This record gives sequence, structure tokens and C-alpha cells, in this order.
Amino acid sequence: MGIRMIRYKAFVLFFLLSGLGILLLPANSAADSNILDNFSFDDCNPFEARAVIMEVHAGKAQLVAAEQTIYVVDLGFGDQRLITELTDADGRQLDLGSFSGGEWILVKGYQHIDGGVVASQVQKIAPPERKRPVLRKITKESRRHKRARRRAAAAQE
Repeated sequence: MGIRMIRYKAFVLFFLLSGLGILLLPANSAADSNILDNFSFDDCNPFEARAVIMEVHAGKAQLVAAEQTIYVVDLGFGDQRLITELTDADGRQLDLGSFSGGEWILVKGYQHIDGGVVASQVQKIAPPERKRPVLRKITKESRRHKRARRRAAAAQE
């Protein structure tokens, strides 16, 4: 094999790996959201949900629940502050590290139009009780048939 063939194979391999790397990049990922940098209540709608925590990113101060990224914040607006209150079911203060995937939470906050929720409150809650299915007796006769039978019986009397 000559030097030319080795260079050709190295170039093809490099080209294929570069193409594969580009294809494997996430399609809709933002490097870092600037929602918190330019936060304004004018760009938000009220948000409240009971959901299961899917992921916890303590380093980024984020939770993922209800298919939303939930930001745990300490933001200042002039002389006012928005601080996310993290509590358990009894109202005792918690830190973000005490939350884990699979737990049920109640989230109250502000949903930004660009996506994501800036939370004012995240509270652990008990999972909702599963409702028992309603059991009904299945009859062979329809309501219409029963009504017609009652009318016929009433007419004979």
C-alpha cells in the first residue's frame, strides 16, 4: 500500500466520523437557556402541576417533571426577590438534593413562553390514590327492551 492509499483511507475515515458526529448531535438542544438571564413576568403564564420527577440536575438547579424543565431560582428584580420554596408534604424546608426521580411533587410557578418553568414553590406530595374501577352488573337486556317491557306490563294492568 502506497502513501497515497493510506492518506485516502484516513481522509475517508475522518469524513465518515465527522458526518456521524454531526448526525449524533441533539436536534433541539440549547447550549444554556437564557430564560433566567432575561426573565420577565410579561413573558410568562401561571403554572401549577402535580407530576412525577423524571430527572434532577442539582448542579444546574433544575428538575424535569411534567415534561417541563423546572428552574429552582433565587432571582432579584429591583428591590424584590423570587426564591423557589422547596418543602416536604408537611411544609418543612428542604434542599434540592433531597428530591429524586420517581417522587411526586406539586409545582407552582411561571411558565415561560420559550419553554421551562420558573418555580416559586416545589413541594413533595403523596402519590395520588388509584381509583378502583367501577364494577357494573352486565345484563343481556338493553334499557330500551326493559322500558318496552315495563310499558307493556303497565298497559295490560
